[in-house]
Amino acid sequence: MPENKSQLVNFAMNGGLVVGGFWVIKYFFVIAATRYPFLGYINTLLSIGTPLLLFFFLVSYRNFVAGREKIGFWHGIQFSVMLFFFASLLEAIIVIVHIVWIDPAYLSRTYEHTLAMIESMSADQNMIGKLKQQPVPTPFSYTVGMIIGNLLIGFILSLFLVPLANRFTLKNNDRQSGE
Repeated sequence: MPENKSQLVNFAMNGGLVVGGFWVIKYFFVIAATRYPFLGYINTLLSIGTPLLLFFFLVSYRNFVAGREKIGFWHGIQFSVMLFFFASLLEAIIVIVHIVWIDPAYLSRTYEHTLAMIESMSADQNMIGKLKQQPVPTPFSYTVGMIIGNLLIGFILSLFLVPLANRFTLKNNDRQSGE
């Protein structure tokens, strides 16, 4: 099936706007959890929405852009990674605003909590010593790491969801569909 790159990018950008908006809403719970820790659990619970949104956009992309036929495996992965890239750019804006202007001590506190957690697990003292020597990440490196992590999650999720999306169709008023 020939790819229409402009449709792929356009649909990934539009889907990335929705997924990124969802991630921004989720990130507000991260910000609020510094004051009210129970809100961190809501953020974790909302994480189930990411694979659901990816699945929805994969099926929508296949049905309305690529046609009713199946999309190729790597084509679906390419779409998923692009969708997560655009969503990550939107989330990166709120992350930078949070860690630079709203709560500049957030990264150092998170780093200290992580070290304390590792020490409480009675890990290797040599490893703990090396971790303590590591500098606290800069806002830029933290945000770039977050974007790369999101791309990796998008890639891994797409490995499972692309084959599922090829088996599922959305119901449309104009045509009959089934599983």
